[in-house]
Amino acid sequence: MATDSSSSTENKKLKGKLDALVNLVTQLAMDQKSTPVARVCGLCSFADHHTDLCPSLQQSRVNEKPEAYATNIYNTPPQ
Repeated sequence: MATDSSSSTENKKLKGKLDALVNLVTQLAMDQKSTPVARVCGLCSFADHHTDLCPSLQQSRVNEKPEAYATNIYNTPPQ
């Protein structure tokens, strides 16, 4: 009989821990839904745009930078 009561007590403890864990996971999931994911640019580290929309990519064109033609063996701008 002692093993039945200790087993029952152990089951109650495990059930209480499981309930606490379920509540914690539920709370974390709700917090995740309410917190927006930050968009951080990989080039300039600003959080208001993605890397493919970075203003630093839009600022200069290839033909404005002569050093970009260093590997072009014909030294002609792209068309």
